[in-house]
Amino acid sequence: MKFLIVFILVTFAATGRVFAQIPAEWQSAAQAVIGDLERDTPLAAKPWTGSELTQGWHMARAWRQHNNGNIEIILAEYLTFVALCRQGCAGNTIEGKGYIGVAQQVKNLKAQNGGPDQLAANAHSWLAALSDPTGAAAKNAAMWSKDLDVAAADFATSNLYALYWLLAQARPTPAEQAGTFARFAIFVQGKAWIGTRCLDITRVAAVIGAPPRIETCK
Repeated sequence: MKFLIVFILVTFAATGRVFAQIPAEWQSAAQAVIGDLERDTPLAAKPWTGSELTQGWHMARAWRQHNNGNIEIILAEYLTFVALCRQGCAGNTIEGKGYIGVAQQVKNLKAQNGGPDQLAANAHSWLAALSDPTGAAAKNAAMWSKDLDVAAADFATSNLYALYWLLAQARPTPAEQAGTFARFAIFVQGKAWIGTRCLDITRVAAVIGAPPRIETCK
């Protein structure tokens, strides 16, 4: 729970007010983190236009309002939807599907798994069983299983975690499933093995006016 407060809530409340516009630190963090995660993927060669930063902001707020009844988004939500908009989110879609329909799938998945805690535990068990030649899947599952509250204690993060699991399960191979889950789950968890690299983004946007910090896990 302490990690959740430090990484997600502090970055949201850093100025002591609800953000009416996209914080510059969040935009810099999104480009730095997502750009790093896109290494060795087809998106690595795609230039940033700036539109994905704005689209991701509006999508995150629409997602939050639909699910929570407010638009007070957290950094993890912003990073998630910027990453999705890098792939294309025209018409408020998530990988070609309307976000309201996907939100219902998320709600259903959480219910099917008995709530957010069990969903996180089941997602980690599924991840650990995937065939991943890099070994990242098993290492991530072990690391994230140490504290289920990071993913499950907050309504917003548990919704994101269910979304990540849905996106990952839709990939055609176990390796792609593991990679997809890791590249999204890091937004909530703050740390993840991405292939043979362990990245720490817990302080990526924690300091106003400072450049984004992506560190190596310790």
